[in-house]
Amino acid sequence: MTINNQLLETNQTTGSSRMKSAFLLLCIALLIVSITLYLNTNITWETLHTYLINNRIIATYPSVNATEEISKIHVNRQFAIFACSIHSSVQSYSFYTPITASSWNRVGYNAIVIFVGDFTLPNVLTARLKLSRAYLKHVGAHVLDVQCNASYAVKLSQLVRVFSGFLPDSIVHDDDYILTGDSDLMPLKINGYTLTNGTDGFIFNALCCGTFKRRGKSYRMYPMGHIYLKKKVWRAMILESKQRAELLANTDEQKQKLLSENASVSFETVSIYVRHEFKDTYDNNMVKGDSAWYMDQVLCSMLLADYCEKHKNFKIDERGRPPRLDRSHGIKYWNRDKFDEFGDAHLLHDAILHEPNWIIFNRLLKTLFNETLINLFNDYYKQYIIAKQ
Repeated sequence: MTINNQLLETNQTTGSSRMKSAFLLLCIALLIVSITLYLNTNITWETLHTYLINNRIIATYPSVNATEEISKIHVNRQFAIFACSIHSSVQSYSFYTPITASSWNRVGYNAIVIFVGDFTLPNVLTARLKLSRAYLKHVGAHVLDVQCNASYAVKLSQLVRVFSGFLPDSIVHDDDYILTGDSDLMPLKINGYTLTNGTDGFIFNALCCGTFKRRGKSYRMYPMGHIYLKKKVWRAMILESKQRAELLANTDEQKQKLLSENASVSFETVSIYVRHEFKDTYDNNMVKGDSAWYMDQVLCSMLLADYCEKHKNFKIDERGRPPRLDRSHGIKYWNRDKFDEFGDAHLLHDAILHEPNWIIFNRLLKTLFNETLINLFNDYYKQYIIAKQ
C-alpha cells in the first residue's frame, strides 16, 4: 500500500511537470506568433476584422471612432458610397441604408452614406430618418450630410458620387478604393467585388448602356452602380478635366476655391462643374428618365474616358453583371431557401414595409448575416414601422 501511494505521488508529480512544460511551450509559441504578426506589415487589424466578419465569427461592427482609428494605420481599404435625398417620397431609399451598409461590410467594404437636402427646414429629419441614421452609425457606417435646396436633392444624391475624390482625408485616404452604389442595391456574392490583378479599377455591367455623343466625341455610357477607383483617381478625373480647364480660364477668387484640389464635397462644388457642362438642364426640374436623370452617368463616363485617354497605362476591367435578384420579379420570387445563383439584389421599394414582404425578405437576410444582425434588423424594422414619418 505504501509503495502504491509513492507511485501515485510520483505519477502526479510527473504529470504536473509535464503540464507546466506544455504550458510554457504554449506561451513561447504564442509569443513567437505575436512577434511575427507585429513585424508583418501586410497584416492589419482591419484585415483581421474583415476576415472575422466574413466568416461570421464575430457579430458586431466597429464603432465610427474605432473605424477612424483603424484608418490611420491601414492603406488600400475599400469603401462603398451611396446617397439618398432626405426629401424623397420613396422611404425605402433611406430605410435600406443600414442594411445595405452592412451588406457592403460583409464583402470587405466600409460604407459611406450621404444624406442630401435642406437640413435648415424645421423638423426635416423625421423620426424615421433619425432612426435610419442611428442604425447606420451602430453598424459602423460613415454618415455625411450635404446641404442644398430641396429641389436639387435627388439630382445631387446621384451626382455627389462622381465627386468622391473630394471626401475628407479623415475618412478616405488617396490610395483607398471607392466603389459607387445605390442604397437599394445589395451585394450578395463575397468574391465578386475584388480588383483583378494588373488593373486599376473595374466597372460592373460596363456594356449595358450603349454610347452617346457629346463635345464632338463618342463616349460609352457607364452605369453608376458600380464603378471602382482609387480616391485620388476620382479626384484627378475632375482636376484634369476639360470642364475644369474651361472654368479656370474665366473665374474669380471664390470660384477658384471650388475648383481647387482642396475643395469639399458640397452643393457648390458639384454645381460649378455640372452647371458648366449641362447648362439649364441642371437647374430645371428633373423627371425620372429624362436627360437630367442621366447627368451623373454622362458626366462620369466623360470624365473617366478622357482620363483613360490621357493615361494610356491606366487599365479598367470592364465586367459584365452577375445574375440579379430583382424587384421586378415580384416578392414571391424572393420566397426561396437558397440565393446562391445571384450576385446582387435590387431591392423592393416601399412594399418592403408591409409585414408579409418583410418576412419573406428575412429569408435573404438569414443567408447573409448572423443571428445578432438579423435580430438587429428586425428590431429596426419594428421601430421604423411605429415611428412617425
